[in-house]
Amino acid sequence: MILEWRNSEFPPEQKLLGVVFDAGVILRSDVAFLLDWNEGLLRKYVHRVRNLHPEPLLRGGWTRNRSSYAYVLTEPGVRYVHQMLGIEGKPVTMDALWNHALGLNSILMRYVRKHGFDGVRWFNTREATDELWFLRKLATGATDADLRVTSIRPDAALRTSRGFWWIEFDNATETSRQLWRKYQMYITNLSDLDESFRHVVWVTKNETRQKSMELIWSKMQENPLCVQFFIEGQETFEE
Repeated sequence: MILEWRNSEFPPEQKLLGVVFDAGVILRSDVAFLLDWNEGLLRKYVHRVRNLHPEPLLRGGWTRNRSSYAYVLTEPGVRYVHQMLGIEGKPVTMDALWNHALGLNSILMRYVRKHGFDGVRWFNTREATDELWFLRKLATGATDADLRVTSIRPDAALRTSRGFWWIEFDNATETSRQLWRKYQMYITNLSDLDESFRHVVWVTKNETRQKSMELIWSKMQENPLCVQFFIEGQETFEE
């Protein structure tokens, strides 16, 4: 829903919280771009949000190299958005996943800054997981219990007029064995789906890691998936 907040009917303060919630962690400049706000408007509504509730809902911090400033919701902030959107479940903050969330959101931002919003739908991890569950249910008719045994949580998904892709952002923290297992789970999850839903884009940090991931994938059994590996900033989305 992250691309829909700009034109939604929610008050500005809730739009701000919604964008940060959907992103997990997001750069200040990206919030302004997604909501079509200038710097002054963003400061205004950040100030209002910080005075909206007895407990802080939103906090900010500098990225590791202090080149950019980012926002993340606190636990009360996540709980507030859950209530706002009618989401059930335990509130989970992204404090331990800053780098991964920022890397993942950068994929989206590069795409919409280049191609615009029209016809684009971005699914965050929660939304992508729900979408995959639904597609598998339709394709296989399996019980919820059977689906749960083999289900995976894609990092994200992107739908455009050109196609649909599941997206994984790799921080080079997973071992070869873990990658092998993840590849196998993708094969299990996607093989029964329509061909249009079998595309996976993997974005990683550098060429060495990219080649290593490609090598491991080349050793997998024959399967109907279309999997591509890119260095971040070089990814493309084409059928």
